[in-house]
Amino acid sequence: MLKNILMELNNSKAFSRSNIAIKLNITEDMVDQLLQQLIHMGYLKEDLGSPACETTCGGCPYANMCGKNPVTIYSITEKGLKLIGDN
Repeated sequence: MLKNILMELNNSKAFSRSNIAIKLNITEDMVDQLLQQLIHMGYLKEDLGSPACETTCGGCPYANMCGKNPVTIYSITEKGLKLIGDN
């Protein structure tokens, strides 16, 4: 299942939890859990920053006043690419 998530991320241009959940016949909560597991195992990298800011929202003293929606970007690591055979 972890490999299937990586393959979906690799093959799609835009990430959608709901689309992956539908394609893999699992819940969106399960997709979130599997993403966290992939990050923990080093197959996936997560960037929680906003492209317009230099710091992540969690480290920003103005986060509660900011009108920007944080952007989460996932990227497959070299280790992840090797797992799915796309290196």
